[in-house]
This record gives sequence, structure tokens and C-alpha cells, in this order.
Amino acid sequence: MTKPITKEELWNQIKAKFYQEIGPVSFDTYIEPLIPITLTESSIILEVPADESTDIIDNWNKSYAMSFVQYAMEIAEGFIKPELRVADILPKNMPLTSENLTFTRESDLNENFTFDKFVVGTGNENAYAIARAVAEDPGRVYNPYLIYGGVGLGKTHLMQAIGNAYSKTTPSARIKYATAEDFLNDFTESLRAGEGATAAFKKEYRTVDLLLIDDIQFWSGKEKVQEEFFNTFNVLTKTGKQIIMTSDKLPTEIVDLQSRLTSRFEAGISMDIQKPDLPTRVAILKNLAESDGLTIPNDVLELIADKIDSNIRTLEGTFHRFEAMLRFRNKPATKETAQQILGDLNINQGFKITVERIQQVVADYYMQTIDDLKSTSRKKDLVTARHVAMYLTRTLTNESLPDIGRSFGGRDHSSVLHATNKITEKAESDARTKEMLDALTDEIKNGK
Repeated sequence: MTKPITKEELWNQIKAKFYQEIGPVSFDTYIEPLIPITLTESSIILEVPADESTDIIDNWNKSYAMSFVQYAMEIAEGFIKPELRVADILPKNMPLTSENLTFTRESDLNENFTFDKFVVGTGNENAYAIARAVAEDPGRVYNPYLIYGGVGLGKTHLMQAIGNAYSKTTPSARIKYATAEDFLNDFTESLRAGEGATAAFKKEYRTVDLLLIDDIQFWSGKEKVQEEFFNTFNVLTKTGKQIIMTSDKLPTEIVDLQSRLTSRFEAGISMDIQKPDLPTRVAILKNLAESDGLTIPNDVLELIADKIDSNIRTLEGTFHRFEAMLRFRNKPATKETAQQILGDLNINQGFKITVERIQQVVADYYMQTIDDLKSTSRKKDLVTARHVAMYLTRTLTNESLPDIGRSFGGRDHSSVLHATNKITEKAESDARTKEMLDALTDEIKNGK
């Protein structure tokens, strides 16, 4: 396996392919019950429910194993052998206790997520610098440390790089990585299992040297798990242990996140990761090419990087598709070949996303003008248009809150934050609003 990926990410993507290929009935019978347990460079262990194991294993070997290998080659760019293992079962009527409860222990750090493999650029250099400082002296000054930003920008990579670096300098350190969903599931299971299991859960999460929690925005509106993490947070910080978190936005922007949690987070430091600029994207592609043993001219890498500016994950995915087609066609890595292949992949440069373009598209949609968006008018339709434009500017550009405010008639950052939160909440509760935002985003990027 050459592409860094977690077992959950790999299995979820493969499940999606199986669902499309075999339909819901066979999928629910033979694919959905499997649980990914361990992923290595060349194999993955999938756990099979004991009461269905004979039928599933028989059909898997006959019909699904080869498809899995093909799907894994497409997703992870490497050979991964699936191995089925029958789950251990408790005797019938045996209650769940702290002795037989298993927490999320498949939280090993991805060995590919290191500082050496993290490409530093203008959009992430500050977050990177703080991460290095935390890895050298955890629990001292930057505690907790929150890394926030959009999807696919390297938050998890940078967070796990801290853990990997510290594990080398301090091999005896206890390091726990879990997603916010893992933490929730473990907490829920411990409550279901009773008092002994709850104590075991607390020991699992509160006796570590580094606690890494991914995607805390998942806890939005979940009061019980927020309360539990608040207590875990207090125990760890009081004993000088380091907490590192990631989120898609600042804690103050997460809907229904307890204020006492956000105040704790603000006692540390939060750094954002922004979309990589062109030189950084080129450097990322150069690293990918070198790791795959390819020699690709800079002008070709620049062409690809110029067309993909959304996030690192999309950039890497596009490069691997480009590489596969390049090898398959046995063509030289020239700009002409790249343009032809990228055209076949339906990748176009689209429009350059600027504040002015966003304002114009939104103004046209609401039958207003850009001057109207910048005005002090409080007409209902105009206020909505202004809020939508601010929201899209916040999500589609690297502009800071103060800069956005200045672009909309000299408003302060709190006005932008209010507008962004308001539209975010509406999009989460109203499907039509989300569809409208998606349509505007597509027009801003690609035109009508």
C-alpha cells in the first residue's frame, strides 16, 4: 500500500463500490456485517460475526475477494490482501462488563504521517511550527493545541506527526489517537456495560501522555459526550498531559458546543490550515512523483497544480489518476500529454475564486448589486444575500474574518462570524438552503 489511508477510510470507500456493484440485498448480507480490525501495508483483517461466519466466508471467497483486491488497488495504489477472522463471542446471556469490553484500540498512528512528509507552505507554516514545538515539549505551553481548517488540508497528518515524533524521542510515552466518533462510541459502550466499564473507559483516556482527538465538530449538540470530554480534559491538563485536537472550524463557530469547553480550548492555542498556494501544491506533487519513482518536469507539475486548488486530498487523488493513465498509455510526461489526460479526466481550471466573483454571483442570484452587499441597508432579502456572500467567502477563500469584513463595507469580524454561523445553521437544518449553497458554489467555481 503506497497511499496513506486508515482502515476505516479504505473499508468505507470499498463498501461504497461494492454497494454500487452488487446491490443492497447482497451488500447487507455479505459486506455490511464485516468490521475492519487491522490494516498493514499489504493486508487488512476483516472481522466476521460468528453467527453468520460460514455463509459470509464461503460467499466472500467465491465472489468478493478478487473485487476487494481490485478496489483496493484503485483506492490505495497497492496490493492489499483481505483476511477474514471470525469474531470472538461472549457466552449467551453473559452481561457486558469491564473485563470483556473492548475500547477503540485500533488507534495506532499512521507511520506515514510524519513531519518529514508534511509539505510546509504559506497556508500551514504557523500550524506546523506550533506542532513541532508541541512535539518537543508536550504539555507545557501550547496545551491544548487545536488545528482547524477545511477537508483534506492535512490536519490529521500534522496532528499525528506530533505523536509520531514524540513516540521516537520518548518510546515509553502512552499516546492515544481517536476520532471524536471513536470517543463517543467508547463512552456509550462503557455506560451500557456498567460501573466497572465506565472506570475502565476513564482509565483508557485519562492516563495517557498525549491524547489526539480528530474532528471534534462531530460532538455538536451531544451534551453527554461533551461533559465527559470536559472532565477528561481537566484531568489531563491538570497533570500536565498534552491534548491535541482537530476541527473543521474554530470551537466558537461549532454549533451547540458548550461554552465551558470552548473557554478551555481558548486557554491553549488554535491554528488554522488554509488551502495550499501554487508553490506548495507543486512541492506536494514533486514529493508524490519522487516517492513513486517518477521523473516529471516542473512545468507539468505546475499545470496539474494550477488546475487543482481545492485541497491536498483532491490534488493527490488527481495526481494518482494522472499517473495511472500515464503508465497505462506509456506516454512521456509532457505538458501536451498532461493536458490531454487531464481533459479526459474532466478536470478544468474553471474560474479563479475571488471575493469579487463571489459577490457578483450572489448579487446576481438575489437580484442585487455588489454595492448593495457592501451597503448598510437592513432590508431582509439584502441581509440574507450579504450573509450568504460572507459565508461563501469564508468557505471558498483563504480570507480572514477581518479581511472579509473589510470587503463587505468595512464590517468587523464579529459580523462576519455571525453571518457565517447563521448560514451554517440554516444549511444544516434546511435541505433547500444547502442545495442553493451548493448551486452557488458550483457557479462560482465553474460558471453557469
